[in-house]
Amino acid sequence: MRRVAGRSRCVMKAILRVASAFVALGCAADDAMAQSGPDGNERPPSGDIVVTAPRRGEAEVPAETEFGEEEIAGYGADNIDEILGLLAPLIDASGEEPVILVNGKEIGFDRSILAYPPEALNRIAVLKAEAAGHYGHASGRRVVNLVLKKNYASRHAEAAVHGATGGGQHGGDLTAGQMAIAGETRWNVQGRVSLESALRKSARNVAAEGGPIDLVGYVVPAGGEEIDPALSKVVGAPVAVAAVPAMADGGPPELADFAEGIHSTHQASPERFETLRPSRRNLSLAFGASRPLGPFDASVSVNATSNRSSRLRGVPMTSAILPAGGVWSPFARDVLLVRPLAGDRTLRSENSARSLSFSLTLSGALGSWRTMVSGSYARSWADSRLEQGIDTALVQALIDANDPAFNPYAPWPERLPKVTGSRSESESLGLRLNLARPLLELPAGPVTANLSADASRDRSSYHGLDGSDRAPDVYTREHLGGELSLSIPVARRGADFLGPLGDLTADLFLGGQAATGSGLRRQYGGGFTWSPAALLEVLGAFKHREVVPSSEQLGAPRIETVRRVYDFIRQEVAEPLWITGGNPLLHRGSRQSLSLDVRVRPFDSPVLSLSVGYRQSSGEGGVAPFPELTPTIEAAFPERITRDSEERLRSVDARAINVAATRSAELVSGIALRLPAPSSSQGNAEEPAADPLRLTFSLNHTWRLESELLTRAGMPTIDQLSETGQSRHYLSLQATAGKRGIGGDLRATWSSPAQVRSSHSAGGYRYRPPLMVNAGVFILPDKLWAKAQGLGWLENLKVSLEVENLLDTYRRVTLSDGSVPPGFSRHEVDPLGRTVELSVRKRF
Repeated sequence: MRRVAGRSRCVMKAILRVASAFVALGCAADDAMAQSGPDGNERPPSGDIVVTAPRRGEAEVPAETEFGEEEIAGYGADNIDEILGLLAPLIDASGEEPVILVNGKEIGFDRSILAYPPEALNRIAVLKAEAAGHYGHASGRRVVNLVLKKNYASRHAEAAVHGATGGGQHGGDLTAGQMAIAGETRWNVQGRVSLESALRKSARNVAAEGGPIDLVGYVVPAGGEEIDPALSKVVGAPVAVAAVPAMADGGPPELADFAEGIHSTHQASPERFETLRPSRRNLSLAFGASRPLGPFDASVSVNATSNRSSRLRGVPMTSAILPAGGVWSPFARDVLLVRPLAGDRTLRSENSARSLSFSLTLSGALGSWRTMVSGSYARSWADSRLEQGIDTALVQALIDANDPAFNPYAPWPERLPKVTGSRSESESLGLRLNLARPLLELPAGPVTANLSADASRDRSSYHGLDGSDRAPDVYTREHLGGELSLSIPVARRGADFLGPLGDLTADLFLGGQAATGSGLRRQYGGGFTWSPAALLEVLGAFKHREVVPSSEQLGAPRIETVRRVYDFIRQEVAEPLWITGGNPLLHRGSRQSLSLDVRVRPFDSPVLSLSVGYRQSSGEGGVAPFPELTPTIEAAFPERITRDSEERLRSVDARAINVAATRSAELVSGIALRLPAPSSSQGNAEEPAADPLRLTFSLNHTWRLESELLTRAGMPTIDQLSETGQSRHYLSLQATAGKRGIGGDLRATWSSPAQVRSSHSAGGYRYRPPLMVNAGVFILPDKLWAKAQGLGWLENLKVSLEVENLLDTYRRVTLSDGSVPPGFSRHEVDPLGRTVELSVRKRF
C-alpha cells in the first residue's frame, strides 16, 4: 500500500506540473473574449480583401454530410455530447458511438470536448465511410469531425428541477462552467451538483416487505394468555399486550406504569420507512485544455467525481425475553419485549464512490508519420454499507447480564444493527501509441498503414468489513497489445483504372494481445466500403478475436447492494442482496462477427436516406454479463442463487459468468429524413443569414432472428427469445423541429411482446412492453423577440422543458389466463412513472 501511495503522489505531482503549463491559457481566454462579440461569436474581419483557402479544421477524408451553425442551434442542445446524441440517428442508424476528431485531429483519451457548448462549433462533419479504415478503426464505424470556431469564449450557468408527476420524488441540478478558444488553443472547466430524493413506498401505495411495525414497543406473554396476573388484577381484566410506558426511558418501570398502555401499541405504516428508489447525490468537476507544443498539439484533462446513494430498508423489529426478577422487569413471569431499534430509525443501504482521472495526449507529425501518444491515469475508491437487522443475540445477552447501563426500553445504540460492507480501491495506468502514414500510391489513391500499440496496468483491492483481520484481496493485471491495419483504395469513380466499378476501399487488420495469466491472443479481420453510384453504399466487415476477460470483469471491486427483483419461484417481489464486481474465475474465449450494410440516398443528398443491414455474431467460451434472473437462468446457474429454508430469495451473485457458446443474428433497418436539404455552403462564415424551420425524422427497426446461450457443455441451449423475456422486434423513432431560438423533439421506443417460461406457472409469463414516449421543447427569448435583446437578463437565456415517459406507461405482465401476477402491479414495475424537468441556462 505504501508503494501504491508513493506512485499516486508521483502521479499527482506530474498532473500538477502538466496542469501548470496551461496556466497561460487564462491569457488566451482574454484574447478570445476580445476577439469575440457580445454573443461569444467571432467578430467578422474588416476590410475588402478576400482570400480563398481550404476551410479550417478539414479532415483528411472528405465529409459525407455536414451540420452548420444554424442547424445545430435548431436542436437546442446544452453541450456537444447532447447534440451528438440527437444527431445519432442521422450519423449511424446502428447507434454505435462514432470516432471523434476535433479540427481534423484525433483526441485520444481526452473527452473534455464533449462538455463544450454547441455554440462553440462552426460545423459538424460526418466523414465518408472509408474514414474509419483511414484512421485505423474498425470498418463501418462512422467518424465525426467537430470543427470549432477560431475564436470563442463563454461562461454559463444552468439550474434544473425535476420531479415525478405522481409525486413523492424530486431533484435538481446546478452546473457552472467557462471555456475559451483562441486559435489552436482552447480550455474549459465545469462543475456540476446533482441531488435526487428517495421515493418511498407510501407515495405509491406499495406494500412493505415485512408486517406491522411499532415505533415504541410493547410486551406480550412469553407463554400463556396473559402477561402477569398481577397486572390483570390492577386493570380488572386479563392483559395480553401492553405498550412500553414513556417514563421507561429514564429507568426501570413499575407494574402500574404498564396499566396505561394495555391492549394498545404504537403502530405505524411500514411503507413510510421503505424506499422504491434511493436518494442520490452526485458531484463532478472537470478541466480540459489543448494548445500547440512545438510540432505537436498537447491536450490535458482532469476529472473528479463523488457519488453517494442511500436506500431505506424499513424499521427493524426484534423481540427479546425480559426474565422475571430482572433489573428491568416488574413482572412475576418472563415476558417478550417487542420493539424497534430506536423509534423510527430505519435500516439503511449506503454506497459511495469517488474517482480522479487524468489524461495527456500529444498529436502531430513526425516526418511523414501522423503520430498520437496518449497516457491516462485513474484512481477510484468505493464504500458500501448494508444494515441487515438487529443483533438479537447481543440484545438478549445484555438483558440477561442485568446491566443497569443497558435500558431495554430506551433507544438502542448504533452498535446493535448487524452490518456488512466493503471498501475497495482501484488504480489504472494506460498508454497508447498510434502511427499512420501512406505506404504507396495506387491509381485509386494512397494505401494508408496504421500501427497502434497499447499497454496498461490495473490494480484493485477489496476489503470486506466483517470485523475479521483478513488481509484485503488484491488483484493486479498487466496488458500489452498491438495492431497493424491497412486501408487500400481499390477503385475510384471516374478514374481510368477500374473506374466503372465505383468507389471501393478494402480494410485489413492483424493484431495480438497478451495479459497477465493469459498467452498471446490473436485477432484479425477486414472489411470493405463500396459505392458503385453516388446514391448507393455497401459495407461489409468480418472480425475474429480471441478475448480474455477485461480488468474490470476480473478485478472490479465487489459491491453488495439491495435490489428489487421479481422472484418467479415464489411469485413475489424480493429484495435480495445483489452482488456485482470482478470474478477472478473467468476464462478466455473467442468471438466472430459478420456484418453487411446497404445505405441508399435516393436523391443523392442528405434529404432522405435508407439503410438495411445484417449482423451475426458467435462465440465459444469467454465471458457474458449475468442475464436477467428468470427460472431458466436460475436453473442454469444454481450456485449463484441463495435461498433460505422457506425458499425466499436472499442473495444473487450477478457478477459476469463463463459461458460455453453464444450465437445471435439480427436484421436492422432505418429511414432518415432531413428538411430542408443542407446547402453546400453550410458551415461557411459567409453563409447568408437565412434561418428556416428545420425538420428531421428517423425510424429504426431491429429484428432479432436468433439469440441463443449455452451455459455449459451438456446443458440444453437456452433460446433467449422464447424463454427469458427478450423481445424479437425493437422500434425507435425520433422527430425534431426547430430553428435558432425555438424548437422541440419527440422520441419514442417500442418492443414486441415476449414471454418467460416458468414451471411454476402454467403458460409462463407474458410481457407486453410499453410505448415509451419522451418529449422536449426549448426557447431563447432574445433570438425570437427584438425587444428581449435590450434586457440583459434575457440575453443568451434558454428555457427548456423535458417530459420523460409522456404517456405514463409501464411494462405489463400477465399470466396465460390474463390475470396480473403478484409483484407486477403498476407501481411495482415502474414506481417513478412520468417525470418533468424544467431547466434554465444562461450564457454570460
